[in-house]
Amino acid sequence: MCKRSEKSDLIILSKTRPHECGGTDATQDPRAPKEIQSQDMVQFEATSQLHGGYVPSRTQKKEMIPLSFVSAFAVPGAEGSFLFLCTREGQLRRPRENCQQAWAYVKANAFPDLDRLVRECDLARQNGFHSKTHGLPQDFGGSVYISYADGEKISFANNQHPILTFETGSRIAEYFAAAMDGEPVALPNVAALKEIRFLEQRKNGGFTKATLTLHADGTGTNVKASRYDDPKVYESEKPVDAQTVEAIQRTVTEKGLLAWASLPRNPWALREIPKTLTFLFEDGQEVTVPDDRWLPHELSRGFFDIELELTVKR
Repeated sequence: MCKRSEKSDLIILSKTRPHECGGTDATQDPRAPKEIQSQDMVQFEATSQLHGGYVPSRTQKKEMIPLSFVSAFAVPGAEGSFLFLCTREGQLRRPRENCQQAWAYVKANAFPDLDRLVRECDLARQNGFHSKTHGLPQDFGGSVYISYADGEKISFANNQHPILTFETGSRIAEYFAAAMDGEPVALPNVAALKEIRFLEQRKNGGFTKATLTLHADGTGTNVKASRYDDPKVYESEKPVDAQTVEAIQRTVTEKGLLAWASLPRNPWALREIPKTLTFLFEDGQEVTVPDDRWLPHELSRGFFDIELELTVKR
């Protein structure tokens, strides 16, 4: 039986009992609009398992193959649009295993066409519905979150079954793949990277600093300094082998870190302690990246992976 939450206008469609194993929590927000007035989209995120259709294979020429998963993300940057796409061909399994994923920072404004696609696919029709069944071995559904400059949003999720039709999912994948082929924003060459600096500044005056200097032979030297609750500064200097340096450079490339600087801040980021990574290049160029950018989770861990190498493992 449906009822309204005492703390909001949410309609509670189903609710698990305290300490219940399994069960479904489902709500509907009656205030969520089914038609969006704004056309100024500022963020797009859609993830869903897909059933029931075939697309031309991206890996096997002239073959049609099931498209079983799509995850797409877009935010505007200072110089263009930052896009991410993850798809999985083949039968339904754990969706992110063997997923083909890529990111691109392109000069074109991808959002007007993306807004038209959202309207044509009528994604606002499911706005405000959220359902989570506890105890499932994986997410068999997905989620959509789209936000606009005037505060309007489209938000819905269900982990029991696909939330996008195959037609909608395949159109999203097709649009992102084409948009990501646009003219890229010029970013510094990772091969010309000569130094990476990490900085964490705590409220009590404490800090952690680390500087990884890269050498011509592919190795590096990491110098770290930390201060906690006492005045003493703890310092260390350690060599970094070529394999680790290569792994760090690969993280910078694969996670798109050099594009993060101009991306918007994640409005849900719990950033009590500011952290930054600064990348210095042979030509004197510097790129400073905060750890609170708005990114898909497949990429957002890149900052932490480098922080871990510079401050914990060294």
